[in-house]
Amino acid sequence: MHIDKFMSMLKTQFLYFPKITVFNDIYEGELSDKSRTEVYKTNLLDDKNTPIEQDDVFRTQKERMEEYDGPHKKQMLSLFHSIDTLLTKFSKHLMFCNCWFLSDNESHSMWAEYGDKSPTSIAIQTTVGDLIDSFELTEFDIHIGTVKYKDYKNEHIEGYEDFTSINLNKPENVLQLFYAPIMHKRNIYADEHEVQAVVSFDSICNKYLDRIYTSNIPFYNDKLYEYDFSLFNTGKTNILKDIPKEGLNINVNLGTLIKTVAMSPYANGYFDEPLRKLLDDNNLNGGMVRISQIAEVLEKVSLIE
Repeated sequence: MHIDKFMSMLKTQFLYFPKITVFNDIYEGELSDKSRTEVYKTNLLDDKNTPIEQDDVFRTQKERMEEYDGPHKKQMLSLFHSIDTLLTKFSKHLMFCNCWFLSDNESHSMWAEYGDKSPTSIAIQTTVGDLIDSFELTEFDIHIGTVKYKDYKNEHIEGYEDFTSINLNKPENVLQLFYAPIMHKRNIYADEHEVQAVVSFDSICNKYLDRIYTSNIPFYNDKLYEYDFSLFNTGKTNILKDIPKEGLNINVNLGTLIKTVAMSPYANGYFDEPLRKLLDDNNLNGGMVRISQIAEVLEKVSLIE
């Protein structure tokens, strides 16, 4: 990260969890093509198997769909009344993630992408166990897991292999379906070896929607569908009006979290001492600062050239 982001972290004692809708990967949290095909075999208008509360707005919407007799009726039912729609139009707006690179060794591509080759960028090193323990004081529940990388054309996202047999009236089943897409990415991102820390869906519902999560999701009643996500940037009353639009600051114990602070492989001789002082001034050990493992390699390459 850039040094200004690290300084903010030291001052606030927060880790920033962006909403997945603002990630650079526009496909973050979406189904693979194969899983989407499986999902479209059924739709949420089925009275026997739906997580949608059968309220007046839902019934009106249902009647309109039943009256429609166009050539693409089946396709429209699948598109507008599927778990895929719940993911893209609802659950993605309640998902906040903090991402880490999992490896015993540093990555030159990670430094280049997230440090922008700046001489004053830094990297925090920790362990999965210390990351878990550092959230001991936060008001939210945090889920942590490794991301799985898939061929999005030919492979299922885990949990969607036999979608039509899943009982959607069980809250735990719907939650698993919500979480699975954000713990999967396309194979092109496999070199990121990502660990995701995710604020629990239950915690977000409880704090911002003023309800405990159940399998009946009354988002028709809350007019999410009536105005779609034009609501997110307007003053109209809606279920998601209090949800942070871009991200959450999550309280963290930095003393538990941070084991090493690595200076950029492009760091100059002026950066070391001020960085150590910055840590000491914020009740952390300046002795944990070190130069990037990659710096020596880059130096040798420069000498060869």
